[in-house]
Order: sequence, then structure tokens, then C-alpha cells
Amino acid sequence: MNNNQPIGLIDSGIGGFTVLKELQHRMPEENIEYLGDSLRMPYGELDNEEIIAYANSDIRFLEARGVKAILLACNTVSSMVDSLTARVPLFSIVDAGCQATIETVPEGDVGLIATRATVNNNAYPRMLARLTDKVHFVQQGTKTLASVINNYPEEIELLRTHIHLAIDPLITERDIHVLLLGCTHFPIVRESIEAMYPQFTIINPAIKQIAILKDYLSKNGELTDQKGIGDTRIHTTGSVADFRIFADMVDYLDIDCERLERNTLDIDANRKVPAESYKRRKKKKIEAIEALSE
Repeated sequence: MNNNQPIGLIDSGIGGFTVLKELQHRMPEENIEYLGDSLRMPYGELDNEEIIAYANSDIRFLEARGVKAILLACNTVSSMVDSLTARVPLFSIVDAGCQATIETVPEGDVGLIATRATVNNNAYPRMLARLTDKVHFVQQGTKTLASVINNYPEEIELLRTHIHLAIDPLITERDIHVLLLGCTHFPIVRESIEAMYPQFTIINPAIKQIAILKDYLSKNGELTDQKGIGDTRIHTTGSVADFRIFADMVDYLDIDCERLERNTLDIDANRKVPAESYKRRKKKKIEAIEALSE
């Protein structure tokens, strides 16, 4: 293992940029390879077989680029971590989120907003139950918030509408004061959430995920020994329009980026779903986003 090999990150779009930003801040010397599979976004609306197949093809893409570890910067993918295959260590943001939760609050109810796939897989409650029986998640799945953030990050009123749809059911159900952001897209609108719901203590799992990664690399002697700022390469699988969204968000979040490029994944080699499935879902995604903007 070459210590200067890059760290990989996987997400289905730009949401993982919130993890990337934290990684650059906390481990600036490391080289990074980021893959945002925007062609097949959102993973949160796929069935489990598709999530596993797509995530494994994402992993193969990053392994081919020589990564030494992979941050699963996607809660939906992390919810299926036990079913994924990799030659390098995988670091789940769900695991990190649960650890961060019990470090933040010793007991009681904690609100959780996430994609519907993450909620339906019950990933957070299952992981939390391994760590404590004194803290419990009150979950709310959202179908639209990640897509709206991905495609309309500057449409404030549209974002506020879908933030309300994601969070208000939690408030009516329980007296919630701690909120875990269970999708890496959501920290992009953290300031809006804080302004709309000042009663919340908000948990961003990315901070803990990177701390776990850094501890692992340190213990195994795999931290980079290069000096200065490492190189970051960002890959997207989507259309020209998706590429522009990536480029705009790189600027919006002030992310250091050596190279941003569009790529094609060998998606058929590692999946069992029909080849036209992602195309059909891409069409549905476009129709759904157009409906939101009407």
C-alpha cells in the first residue's frame, strides 16, 4: 500500500460534497477521488437490489483508481454496507451518525430525516441498537428534498417548502430537540434548517465519519506522508446539465478541485437489474423535478 494513494468517496450526486468539504478541511494533505453517480440519482428511490449493484459498480470504479479506503458518503448506500463487496476498507456514514448521536445525547428521542430507502431499511435504528438502548430515532423519509437540493440549491422558497415537508411530521409526533441529518445532501441547507427550527441541535455525521477514517489510517500507518494540499479529482456520470450542477456546487461550497470530469461506469458487469432500468428511472427523475418546479 502506497500511503499517498487517494481516499475514495461515493455518493449518488453532489450530497457527498459535504463530506468531501470536511475531509479536505480535516485531512488536507490527502489525495481524493470523488464519484457522484448523478446519472442514477436518487439512490434513495431504488430497490435494494439496484442499490447494491450500483454501489458495487461505484466501488469498482474507485478501486480502479487505486484508492486505499472508501467513504460511503451516501446514507442509502451505507444502509446496505453489509451486502457490498470491496478490496479496500469501507466506512459507513450510518455507523458514524449513530456514534455521533450517542456522543451528543445520552438518552431520549432523536429526530432523523433521510431518504425513504434509508428509512425503509431501518439502518439507523438497527445500528443504534447495537450501541445503546437509551436513545431512539424518530424517522421521517423524504422523497424530494435531496433532489431539490441537488438541482435547485439556490431556489430558497422551493427548498423551504421541502424542508418543511421533511421535518414538520417529526415535530407533530414528538418533542424533538436533536436532529440527525441522515442524507449527505442535507448539510448543504443546514443554515436554512437552523433558521427555520432554532430549537434543534443538528448532527452532521460526516465529522465523525472522517474522524473514524483518520484513526484507522493512523493506526495502520496509511496516512499520507506528502506535504502541502493533496489533489482532489471529482467524477460525475450524468448529463452536461448534471456536470454544470457539479461545477456550480464546487464553486458554491468553495471546494478545492484539481479536475472535474464526466465518466461512464461499467454498470452491466456488476449488476443483475436490466440495462434499461436506470434509463427509465432517469426519465422519471426528470419528470418528477419538472413537476416540482410547476
